[in-house]
Amino acid sequence: MGTLVIATSNLGKLDEFKEMFKDLPVELKCLADYPPLPPPNENGRTFAANAKIKAAYYAKNLKEFCLADDSGLEVKALDGAPGVRSARFAGDEATDKENNDLLLQQMKFQITRTCRFRCALAVSNPSGRIVAETDGSCEGMLLHEPLGDNGFGYDPLFWSTELHKGLGEATPEEKNEISHRGKAVSKLIAMWKKTANNRNGGKRQDKRGKKAQQEQQANGKAEQQM
Repeated sequence: MGTLVIATSNLGKLDEFKEMFKDLPVELKCLADYPPLPPPNENGRTFAANAKIKAAYYAKNLKEFCLADDSGLEVKALDGAPGVRSARFAGDEATDKENNDLLLQQMKFQITRTCRFRCALAVSNPSGRIVAETDGSCEGMLLHEPLGDNGFGYDPLFWSTELHKGLGEATPEEKNEISHRGKAVSKLIAMWKKTANNRNGGKRQDKRGKKAQQEQQANGKAEQQM
């Protein structure tokens, strides 16, 4: 795979993908590298459904392999909200701050603050066929106020039970190790490597089989000449 388009205009998200894919021989691009397209109708009821909608839509229109993710925050006390509407929690054009402020307002009197980030990834080929899917999750607690200046989205409000610090305090390397997106990408990379190894193994096996067949034919001819 030469070029892989990440279906996002979010530069923070793009930087995360570039860091995670840095050891693979693939050129990453994003939507900003192409003429603007109207966004697809993300009407899926799950993260996985929306990821597939976006991946297929942009792959077909850009004629490139495309990776799309749909991710968000699920808060237990809010029955899983913001969920699939995480980026649009405070409105279709909401900023990160507006989403965070609304979430804190709705959680103002809540004692139970268990939450998790979830991510679904989908890869589509240029014809619009989904060729790979993975997911990942990251468990934590919702803070009462923003903490740290790193990350984006709801990161400043998320306390990671794995890192024992807020994601807004975590370095990019620390976040990628435990984040929902990092785990989903790790699964995807492992899947690709396994597929590549199987193909290479199959080619080696074919060569060995062909060589054995040639040796057998040569031996047969030698026996006939004796």
